[in-house]
Amino acid sequence: MFVEMSVCDSPNKNSKLDKKSLPPFKKVRRENWKQEAAYKSEISKGQEVSCVGERFIPNRFERENIEFNLNYIGKLKERDILETGLNLTASYWRQSGFISNINRTFGIRERRLLQFSSQQRTRSGVVDSDSADSDWPCNPRARPYAIQIATHEMAGICSPVDYNMMDWSSGGMVAMSYGQDIMLWRNLDESTMVFNVESPTSIKFSPDGKQLAIGCMDRNYPVLDLWEVRSPTEFLVSYRKLFLKYIGYISCIEWSHDGKELICGTQCGLICVLSMPKLKTVMQLREHRHTVQKMKFSPTNKYFASSDTNGKIVIFDAELKVRLLKLGGKSMVFDWHPWTGEDLAVAERSPASIFIFNMPRRQFVASYRRRDHRIVIKTLTYSKITGELLVNVIRRDGSDNAVFEIVVLASLNRVVDLLSHQDHGTIFLMWNPDGTNIATGGLDDTFSLWNFFSTHKREAILRRQEQKAKDKFSSLSLYKSIR
Repeated sequence: MFVEMSVCDSPNKNSKLDKKSLPPFKKVRRENWKQEAAYKSEISKGQEVSCVGERFIPNRFERENIEFNLNYIGKLKERDILETGLNLTASYWRQSGFISNINRTFGIRERRLLQFSSQQRTRSGVVDSDSADSDWPCNPRARPYAIQIATHEMAGICSPVDYNMMDWSSGGMVAMSYGQDIMLWRNLDESTMVFNVESPTSIKFSPDGKQLAIGCMDRNYPVLDLWEVRSPTEFLVSYRKLFLKYIGYISCIEWSHDGKELICGTQCGLICVLSMPKLKTVMQLREHRHTVQKMKFSPTNKYFASSDTNGKIVIFDAELKVRLLKLGGKSMVFDWHPWTGEDLAVAERSPASIFIFNMPRRQFVASYRRRDHRIVIKTLTYSKITGELLVNVIRRDGSDNAVFEIVVLASLNRVVDLLSHQDHGTIFLMWNPDGTNIATGGLDDTFSLWNFFSTHKREAILRRQEQKAKDKFSSLSLYKSIR
């Protein structure tokens, strides 16, 4: 008689068969035992793998394990974007690309190189960059490119720096003042002219570069002078407007994009809107109680923003001059995005903080905040060609010395470039009108020009943009004709 048994059966005590006659019993593992979801490694005892329903899918990616991955490229941890310092080695660039690729692949937005507030949002709408980490429209340069092309000795230029006392015209002329004189300098022929002006307080070229507005004093009365640029060496005072004594002085000047309006910010906080060419007062805006520090139209001429020394930023409708909203802070600086005209970069100087504010949505879409005072932001500005954000910071190095440098950001977790001068001192001054060069000051009383973006590359970009516009227009014309 033959009895069939499975390997899991045990001999029956009442079996009529002789137990010694049973075939030997041996427990064995299945050949595919390593693929079972419940398998526990004998080597790593105490570590269990949780089963999530799929049998043959490996462990999910865990963000805290990224430090172990970074060991293979020479970095143990991510770095704060404003504390990069001068040691931007090749491994740092690899790390930056690695982090971006990981974030993009796994859809990670919380793990950033910076500390974000809960206001961080996924951007929608106009984002020209291919990176998933974009906090504003940006087309960053493929590699660090900014190099110094000229350096001039200029005693006292950096102490103190007043951004309302310098400007760069579309005709290639630089105007600046740091005393009783106004210096006009041309880079093309390296000619320099010095004019004696009584207590200059602000200067600004018109958009076409044919007029220079100068805020100064006539005894105790604030005055606005309008100079006409006849030639590179000839100027004519075409008009002068006298203000009442109570406004103090003209602290900053801004032109409208079409050059038909000239706006003056004052020491008492009053903003005066003047019409060209007779400088007639059209409107007075009383939104500030402290000295107006900066004013700027958005590139689309839809908004107008102003800030004062107390940290308040007021945004107006550019046409109606009606207040839209206020942003409060202690010592805030700002700049409009050069492409959209809707994203406002706002920085709190100390503790160092950066916010990206979207006007149509009326909310902050990205932010960076520090809790200490080791880093101070002096100013920030966008590149009109690439959309990169330049942040001028003062930080403390390992020896607790102050280091002045300009960090170039493609987003709030990606450093593209670092502009630093000898002796740890680079202070941002101004852009040239086409956005290809940038002027900086050094703590050694030098005035330097940097080639930020090649002119021929900018011309190629403009040609491509013009061709796209023509193609779009041709397509629309063809569509209309078909209809």
